[in-house]
Amino acid sequence: MNNSDGMRMLLVFMTASALVVQAQPELPLLWEHRFPEPTFMTGYGDVAVGMAVRNDSLLVGHSWENISQSSLIHAATGDPVWSLSSGDTVYHQGGRSFFGNAMIGAERVASGAGIGVRTRLYDLDGTVPWTVDAGLQNVARMCGPLVNGAGDSAFVLAYQNGTLHGFRYDHAGGTGSWQLPTGHPWREFSANFNAAGHLLVTAMVDHPGAFTDVPRLVVLNSVDGSVEWSAYLEDTTGFVVNSPAMTVPWAGDTMLTVHTTYAGKVLMRMTEATTGQSVWSFEDSLSLSPYLASVAVVPSQGSILVALDRGSVIAYSRSNGRVWMDTLNLTSAYPNTRILANEDHVVLVSPADRHLDQGQDVMIRALDPTTGTVLGEAWVNDIADTHDMPEDALLNGSMLHLISAATHDTLNILFESTTLLVSTFDLSVTTGVHGHAEVPAPVQGIISAGSIQDRLGTHVKHWKAFDRHGRLLATGDRGRMDAWYTTAASGMYTLVAGKERLVFLKP
Repeated sequence: MNNSDGMRMLLVFMTASALVVQAQPELPLLWEHRFPEPTFMTGYGDVAVGMAVRNDSLLVGHSWENISQSSLIHAATGDPVWSLSSGDTVYHQGGRSFFGNAMIGAERVASGAGIGVRTRLYDLDGTVPWTVDAGLQNVARMCGPLVNGAGDSAFVLAYQNGTLHGFRYDHAGGTGSWQLPTGHPWREFSANFNAAGHLLVTAMVDHPGAFTDVPRLVVLNSVDGSVEWSAYLEDTTGFVVNSPAMTVPWAGDTMLTVHTTYAGKVLMRMTEATTGQSVWSFEDSLSLSPYLASVAVVPSQGSILVALDRGSVIAYSRSNGRVWMDTLNLTSAYPNTRILANEDHVVLVSPADRHLDQGQDVMIRALDPTTGTVLGEAWVNDIADTHDMPEDALLNGSMLHLISAATHDTLNILFESTTLLVSTFDLSVTTGVHGHAEVPAPVQGIISAGSIQDRLGTHVKHWKAFDRHGRLLATGDRGRMDAWYTTAASGMYTLVAGKERLVFLKP
């Protein structure tokens, strides 16, 4: 082949059936922010500990080399505003919230000879007015910070040795605490606020008469921790519930609780939080054993979205029961499926092993809220030869914020290492997408045996490279793609960035 300048141009026309790379329209990546890679193997690896968004500000809690950090990022552009390190070793659990005209964070940290909880207030300029240690040494689970509707009080809950500890904060620091013995051990718990300002706790109780943990609803007075009422959702003598129950606020003082059973049932109950009275319930029987992974609701539309651990999504209506089901059977080494929804969008975020050499990736799947039709997809494959794990996700209007961890699967916890990535995707392209797919535009083809960097537009920040079978091979900016291509084997490769597609033939 005579190719003196190392590159020739040809026009390649591809039909939708020939282009196996894109089964669905790709959701545009608006920006990504990668936190620095650890300088040494960090045991279990770095983790995310909560995200919160307000207007144009995205607050991210995370660790770096196991040390707790908080970072404020411009939500629309991904530009970092500030990042602070606390110096605490963090243990996987925690949260971040906007708190009036400030921000608050809490997490499980190394404390003395054990694991405690510390809470911090952050001003908008990144200064830390105060830090409060809970004085605990053996915290198994925690939840919070939970900010009340007025934005003047925040609460952190911690479970230690059969006792639930509650801590209340205002903008000046800690304002009180209480302790509630739980009787039977709690294996898991979650909490949120109802409209009346009470704490709604959903606990998975290790009941001595049951073969599996039993979900229990507990409503607490947030001031003194006293129990307003409580109720078990299942028989305390059976082998019933297969995954932790989940509770989310509905409308007014009503809350929705969902749990799944080994008998193939999805059970839902709406409860009036002040009195504990059940105001609605629904039971759906499936032909499989569903494991609950996530719940999202859109009360204004009466919609309930339930995600199962292998990526299936079921939409329910309070008035009509099951509406649609998007059935998937994804496999992953590190499952962590989430469903998010608002009045315009339904989005599934789930890890998926595509059985490629690169390990599991993160799949983002936009669904039509009315029919469940797939409107668009995106994949996060941050670093080659790693497992990508979704850590947290937020849906803010038509923007999806995702934080994921790329981990080298060494099968040895002492030599593990992860790198965290925040990605933001634009979902506005999926709004109102119906009808037939557009006829694909011609795709530009390039023959090159060397560098391709000059062919990748400087205005595009994120490319993905696929082989002729549709397998994802590399991802990144034009510099990273050029470095990958120069060492790639001979063959045909498709590079995709939003609506741009380039086909490279490497001799």
